[in-house]
Amino acid sequence: MTSERLSTVVLLAAIAALFLAACGDSGAGASGLPGLEPTMTSLPPSTPTDIPAPDPITLPAVDWENVDQFRAAMRPAFADDVDGFVNRNRYYIEASLEFENDVAIIRGAERVRYTNRSADTLDEIVFRLYANMASLGGRMLIYRAEINGQPVEPGLTARDTVLILPLETPLEPGGSVEITLEFSVAAERGMHASYGAFGFQKEVFSGPEWYPMLSVYEEGDGWWVGVPSTQGDAGYSETGLYEIYLTTPEDFIVVMSGSEIDSFASGEGVITHHYVSGPMRDSLLVASPVFGVLTEYVDDIAVNVYYWPGDEPGAEEALRIAVDSVRIYDESFGRYPYAEFDVVETFNFSGIEYPGMTVIADANWEPGNQFFEITIAHETAHQWWYSVVGSNQVDQPWLDESLTCYSEYVYGRGVRGEKRTKDWIDGDRDTYNYYKGTGAPDLKLNLPVSSYVDHNYGVIIYVKGPLFYMELENLLGRETMLAAMQLYFERHRYELVESHDILDAFEDASDQELDTLFYEWVGEFPGLDLSSVEQ
Repeated sequence: MTSERLSTVVLLAAIAALFLAACGDSGAGASGLPGLEPTMTSLPPSTPTDIPAPDPITLPAVDWENVDQFRAAMRPAFADDVDGFVNRNRYYIEASLEFENDVAIIRGAERVRYTNRSADTLDEIVFRLYANMASLGGRMLIYRAEINGQPVEPGLTARDTVLILPLETPLEPGGSVEITLEFSVAAERGMHASYGAFGFQKEVFSGPEWYPMLSVYEEGDGWWVGVPSTQGDAGYSETGLYEIYLTTPEDFIVVMSGSEIDSFASGEGVITHHYVSGPMRDSLLVASPVFGVLTEYVDDIAVNVYYWPGDEPGAEEALRIAVDSVRIYDESFGRYPYAEFDVVETFNFSGIEYPGMTVIADANWEPGNQFFEITIAHETAHQWWYSVVGSNQVDQPWLDESLTCYSEYVYGRGVRGEKRTKDWIDGDRDTYNYYKGTGAPDLKLNLPVSSYVDHNYGVIIYVKGPLFYMELENLLGRETMLAAMQLYFERHRYELVESHDILDAFEDASDQELDTLFYEWVGEFPGLDLSSVEQ
C-alpha cells in the first residue's frame, strides 16, 4: 500500500518547500510525486439497514483430496504447485451479491478444511471477520456454524472481529477438521472506510476479506487475535486454495483473486461465476455493472485492467505500467506463478495489494500522473512481497512494504533509466535526512505498525526501509542483491516469513555476515547474531 509513503513524502516536501520559499526558492519537493493525506477513519452508516437472515444454504460435499481444478489458475510451469496444498487451508464458498436499496449485500456459506500443521494440540479454531473492523466499517454476521457436521456455538470477541469455534475433540498435530459457516456481509452505498479498501460507491462494490477467514495459529503463541492499528494493512493470513461460486445480476463484471473458469445462467436475470485460485493468502472481490476491460500478455500471464466509463486513456497507461512491472519483476525476482494479474479502478485512496490483483484509485486514474505510475508499480511488486512471500503486515510491516518500495527502484531502472532513478533515490535520501533533521525519532524497521505515530510510519517503513536495501545493494553489488532476492523468493514461496529469513537469504547469497548492518537499520530480532554485531 502506497498511501503512507507518498503522503509522508508530500508532507515533508511541503514543509521543505515553505522553508525554501521563505528563502526565495520555490523549488519542488525532493520526490516530485503528488499525493494526498490518507485517512483511516471509517464512515459507517449512522442507521445501519437491517439485513434479514438469509434462507439456509446447503453446500455439497467437497472432495478435499482433489486439487485438479485449481491448476487452471496457474501458469502451466507452476500448475503442480497446487499439489502441495491438499492438506493446507482450503475454502469452498457459495455466495450471492446484490445491490438492494442502496446496500451491497453478500449472502453466503463456506466449507473450510483446516489442518493443524503445528506441534500443538488445539482446542479451538479461530476465524477473522475483517469487515467488522472499525476501520473498514462493514457488517459481517454469522448465522450458523458447524464442525465436522455438528452445530457449535461460536464466540465473538475483539469487537466482533474474532470468531472462536470450540472443538469438542482437541485437534492433534496433523489432524484436520471441516468447518461450515453461513454468513452475510453488507456495505451501505456511499461508504468507503479506511483507505477505501471496503465499500460501495458509484455502482462498484469492493470487498477485501469478504468471507470469514481463518486466522493464523502461531506455534507456542496461539491464534492471532490482534486488533490492527488504524494505519497500515490489517490482514494476516496463511496461503490456501479457494473455490468460489458467486451469483450476481447478469450485467455485473466480477473481478476476484484467482481465475474464472466458468460462468452459467442460474436463474432469471442472474449468472454464477465459478472462480478458482492458486495458492493465495486471501481473496478480494470487486464487482460492478460499469467496468470496461483491456488485456495484454506477458509471456503466458494475462494482465487485465478494469476501468470505469470514460477512463480508457488512463486504462491504456495503467496497462502499459502493469505490463512493464510484471515483466521487470518476473525477470528480476522470480517467476510470477499465477495465470493472470488484474488491475482494477476503484474508489480507494491510492492503491492496495491483494493476491493476483490490485486496486488503484480513480482520483489518480489519468495519463502522465507519476503518483498513478508509482502506485501501480508498487502494488504490482506486492505480488512478490506479500502475495507469494507472506508475512505479518501488522507486526512486521517492513518485511513487505520496505522491500516493495525498493522494488520501485528496480522498476524505475527498467523504464526510466539509471539517472532518473538515481534522482528518485536521492529524493528519498533527502526526505529521510530532512525528517531526521526535524528531531523526529529515527526508529528501527523491525517494529509493529502500532509503534509508529504521526508520520513516523510512512517515513521509516516507506522511505528509510528502501534506503536500507540500497545500503545492501551498495555493499553487495546489484547482481548479488538480485540473487539474494531471488533466493529469498524461491525459498519462501507461499509461506510466512520472519525477519531472520531475509537475513539468512542475503548472507547465503553473498557469503557475508550482515548482522551488523541489519542491527543498525532493522534492530534486534530472533536469529540475529548479536555476538557478531560491531558495537
